[in-house]
This record gives sequence, C-alpha cells and structure tokens, in this order.
Amino acid sequence: MRTEIHYKWNYDYSRTLWMKMFLAMPDFPNGRSKVFITFAEALEIIKAVDNLTGGIPKIVYLVGWQGLGHDDCYPEMEVVNDALKRDCDATGRESLLWLCEEAKKYHTVVSFHVNVSDAYTATPCFPALVAANAVVNDREGKPTPIEIFNGRDGYKTSYRQFWDSGLFQKLFDRFCEAVPVREAGTVHLDNFCLAENLNPRTDAAAQDAARNSMLDYIAAKGIDVTSEYTYREAPLRNESPTHPIRKLYQTLGEDMTEVPWETVPIRTLGRIPATWWTSGMSLADCMAIPPSVYSGHLTDPALLRVFYGAMHGEDIWRTHGVSPADWAGEFLRQFCTLQVPYMYLNRFDRLSVETREGEHTVRFSGGVVSDGKTGRITKNGAVLKDGGDVLLPTDDANELFIAYSENGKSGEWAIPDAAFTAADVFALTAGGSVPCGQATVKDGKIRLDVAPGQALAIRRARKP
Repeated sequence: MRTEIHYKWNYDYSRTLWMKMFLAMPDFPNGRSKVFITFAEALEIIKAVDNLTGGIPKIVYLVGWQGLGHDDCYPEMEVVNDALKRDCDATGRESLLWLCEEAKKYHTVVSFHVNVSDAYTATPCFPALVAANAVVNDREGKPTPIEIFNGRDGYKTSYRQFWDSGLFQKLFDRFCEAVPVREAGTVHLDNFCLAENLNPRTDAAAQDAARNSMLDYIAAKGIDVTSEYTYREAPLRNESPTHPIRKLYQTLGEDMTEVPWETVPIRTLGRIPATWWTSGMSLADCMAIPPSVYSGHLTDPALLRVFYGAMHGEDIWRTHGVSPADWAGEFLRQFCTLQVPYMYLNRFDRLSVETREGEHTVRFSGGVVSDGKTGRITKNGAVLKDGGDVLLPTDDANELFIAYSENGKSGEWAIPDAAFTAADVFALTAGGSVPCGQATVKDGKIRLDVAPGQALAIRRARKP
C-alpha cells in the first residue's frame, strides 16, 4: 500500500524526536488548574532533554496549556492557562511566547496539543455548534454526550456541519492568532476520529471528506498535523465495538456487523504524517508505507520489536516528575533503545520480511537487518544493537553516534558507519556533556567503556 504525499512536510517525523508534555488538568470543583509542569519548568526539561540527546532536532507538544488544562475549552483553543505563567510575567500567554522562543536555543520546536473533535457545554461556541448541527445528534436531532472527561459530558463535533458552517475555520484562525502555531509549523490534533451524526444523517464518508477539508485548510497555512491514532474507521465505527459511541449507533437499528480494521483504508494517509499510536498498522502496512510518509509508535509488540518506534516522553515526566535526577535514567533508556534505533532504521528502505513463531526479521537496504526475536540490528554482519547495548549514528553525516548500555559493556564495539577515525567521547547527562577522552576508530570498530545506564556521545575529534 503506497500513497502520494499530499503535502511537503515541514519535518520528517520518522527522523525527529517528537513528544508531548503534560502540563496541567482542570480541577473544576475548585475552579482551578492542577499544575504538573509550569512553562518555566518545561524549559528546564527541554534543556535537559537537549543535553541527553546530543542536540538532535526535537518537537514538544504542550498538553493542558489552555483553559484550566487538558480537555478544557475544546473545540476553542485560544485561552492560555494563566496558572502556568512565570511570576515575572503578567499573563500565561506572555510566558508561553517566552517558552516558544527560548526553546529554539535547545534545538526544540514548541507546539500545541489541541482538539477539534470534542466539545463541552461550558465552551462559549457551544450554542453556535448546536445551531449549526455541528455537534453529533441522536435520531431526534438532540445533541448527545458520548464520553466523560474531567467529570463533564463530552460531545463530538460533526465534521461535515462544523466545516460547512465555517465555524471550524473561525475557531482555527483564532487559535493561530493566539499562539505561534504557524511559526512552529506543526500541531497535534488529538483524537481526530470520525463520529457519524444521526440527524441530519451524516455518514462516515461525508465526515471523512470534511475532515480532509480541515486538514487541507491547516496545510494551506503551512502547518503539519500529527494526531493520536491510525484512522481507518469503517461505517458506524464497526471496527471498534467497545467504543461508547456504539451505543448511539445501535439506536439506528441498522447492521452493526464488525469489519476487520485491516480491510479499511488509512483515511488520512498522506495528510497526517505521524500519530501517537499507530494501532491500525499491519506488517504489510509497515513494509509498504515508508516511515517518511507515516510514522509513530507501533502498538503491536512484535512490530515494535523489529521496527521500533517513536518514544512518547510524556509518560516519563508524569510518572517521575520534573527533576532530571528522577527521570533522566528512564528517558535515556527509552531514547537509546527505542528512538535512536527507530530513526536509524528509517534511513533505509524496507526490502523483505521473514516471520517465524510470531517474530519478524526485516531486511533493509544497505545490508541492515533487524531481528525482533533477539533485539539485534546488524549491518553487513556488524552488530550495532544487541538488546540493551546500542551504538548508532544520529545524524546523516555519521559524525555523531550515541553508545548506550543497560547493564554496562566494556571493550570493542562495531561502528561501521563512522565518517572519522579519531573521536571525542562525552558522557551525556542532564546537566551537559562531560568529556571522557578520545578514542580511535579502526577497521569499523571502537573501544569504549560504558557504565550501566550510561550514554556516551562519540563525535568526530576536533583538530587541536
């Protein structure tokens, strides 16, 4: 399965570290925001991540930057959360603009996690949405809640009416005026699933066409769209029998026969280059669709073990907090054993696959082989990754490599891609790079001493 690329992406998401950062959620009973990471703390995390990753290109999508936090205000997206501001700033927006500008110094684009699929009655635009039938209605034409978020009923927007009414364009234009999303060149539209409207009846095909119009509108502004899922919705979302919206669809009394998701095309392929969860990807899809066209985190464990995938980041800070002393170790493990192998393999064409006992071995161009069962990546026989031991380049010029070992490894490492013979070696820490001396590359090999959980940067040696 291949597709023409509709847009020239601003970023190659298969070769970029892109993550979400969860800042805040609403505490509606107390009328406040429950803050996990302030804008100032977000910059400190961004600095530490830049140090730990050797300065590779990064995108961070802020979650809960608006209203009182995550799942508030939607589908409106222009009120910045003042609870996240710095003491020296008058408003949250002032601090947000500061963060976006400062992050550039650390090879990081700051953008926004938003949602145009959900709607809440407390949102100012809700009456206009109802009047335009731009909220999913039941058979009698009454807006019906589908899910519950933060203790409030969550309604779904009906894309066809949302688009045709001009409300989507109006709200998105206001969003672009409020925050520097056009400058970022990318935005994360969460949970961009189809929801069919029962009255006026608006089927999946009509909603899909309207969603594409929305994506085309955003692309015309020079903004890429990343999202949450692989969108291969069948009519009446038959491929997802446990979703709450199924209860609404059942009131139609129509055929609800389940449809295998593999038989439904990826509806947004060529318009959305990357999603948080690539849950609707088969082995055949992975072999046929270049990761530069569509990439993300594979949810099928066997596919993840052989192709690897984008790390999330968000879960690390939510679990471990904002202090690098608490989260840097887990971040390095995921970055070095998941993200770096993913970006490396995505350099090469996927040529063939062999499957035995549920585990895959994929052959790539350039003599590269990834074995899901052993966790090994080899190039022309040289072992570049062996379980938790990794030595791979992070740049196309092959002048920056990262070595990592979960349990520690000393001795000879294969480095066949090195574009140099003399290297400077640094330990990657949240506080910066610590010089560890020099090393020589000879016959595609290098001697390194890597402590358990340590990551080393190997760079072309500077001339004295």
